[in-house]
Amino acid sequence: MNAPLKIAMPAEAAAAPKAYRLLIDGRHVDARDGRTIARNSPGHGFTVSHYAQAGEAEVEAAVQAAHKAFETGPWPRMKAAERAAILLKAADLIEGRLEDIARLDALESGKPVAQARGEIGGALDIWRYAA
Repeated sequence: MNAPLKIAMPAEAAAAPKAYRLLIDGRHVDARDGRTIARNSPGHGFTVSHYAQAGEAEVEAAVQAAHKAFETGPWPRMKAAERAAILLKAADLIEGRLEDIARLDALESGKPVAQARGEIGGALDIWRYAA
């Protein structure tokens, strides 16, 4: 029989799990019923983060907010260059936090950090292509 792996615990194991809320209509909110989803590190066995678990009410609120934003917000009336600048800024912000996002993804999924970096890099390419 194989001996169990001895995996060093990352520094995040000693910290309280990070909590993430839903973004609906420009505000960060909890699920109305308070439900969350725990993301546990499969390689280490500790809870990395908790995410607010959207239910039907949150989905409906998000759809209504998106529809309202499209009908009355500035996005559909912006020039293409203005929209492109916003998409490029979003890509830059993601890229600026690439290491943090990759580490979180690796801890939550059990994949290597290098793989997470590569996937995030691919997502950045899509943001920039869309711009």
